[in-house]
Amino acid sequence: MTDVVEQQTAAVETVEKKEEEAAPALPTTEPPKDEEVKAAAEAAPAPEAAVEEKKEEKKEEKVEEPPKDPREDPVGWLGQQIPQAVHIVNHQVLDWAQKFAIEDEAKRAPLPGKNGAVTRNQFLNFLKDGTLLASLAKKCGANVETIHEGDAVKNNKENQTANIQAFADWAKENLGLPEDKVVSVADVLEKGKAGYPQVFEAVWATGSQAVEKFGATTGIDVDSVVAAASQAVKSNIVQKILNFFKSARPSPQLEKKAALEAEEAEKKEKAAAAEKLEEVVEEECKKTESVPAPAVVEAN
Repeated sequence: MTDVVEQQTAAVETVEKKEEEAAPALPTTEPPKDEEVKAAAEAAPAPEAAVEEKKEEKKEEKVEEPPKDPREDPVGWLGQQIPQAVHIVNHQVLDWAQKFAIEDEAKRAPLPGKNGAVTRNQFLNFLKDGTLLASLAKKCGANVETIHEGDAVKNNKENQTANIQAFADWAKENLGLPEDKVVSVADVLEKGKAGYPQVFEAVWATGSQAVEKFGATTGIDVDSVVAAASQAVKSNIVQKILNFFKSARPSPQLEKKAALEAEEAEKKEKAAAAEKLEEVVEEECKKTESVPAPAVVEAN
């Protein structure tokens, strides 16, 4: 009997011990006070504030690029201009190149574009056969044996390549351009707009150095080109202002329509007023008719 009791006691103690081990430990510290919770919440940045901070940081990081000097970085300067200004500069550069390289005016091809404006693609296409480029190099003293022109280059890529290569070789040796800015045949014939910067820079460098290095009477007048580009910017601003006022002012058709609608509304208003007046008069007449006539008093 004693053994049974001892076994039961041992079993109870084992269960109690397991329950004690399984029970979670009681916290030994006090819960945070309301003031501490509030302080922590205030210290944490709000999502909106964090977003605003990032925006301000980006604004500070973004520094406005200073204006480029066309004499030192013509392509960089051109990249800061509006499209209309770029087109005018392209025209002036091609105009100088052709007048300088081809003395016989009858042999000069009409420049592309309209109103003295040449797009990047038109600029490249005009130089694509290489005739003007090879003539430009030869005029500056390059030893160009043959300049392919006319029908000989119209659909002949081999002759086009020969013309362009003659200019590229001369430009590499004489213009002093960095390696990454040296013009190639691929820049003119294959790359499209991606080749425009190298082609433009080579022709611009030729024109800006023509008088000093290659004995030309006239070169590219940088000041005149810059002035023309600035005028294009001013004209663009004026045009935008005019367009704004044109869009803000209603067209004559709309003005006429509004006048007709106002006139029609006035007619309806007058008709309604006249109808109302007529109703009032009729009502007053009815009231008058309903009043009995005064009795006749006979004289004594």
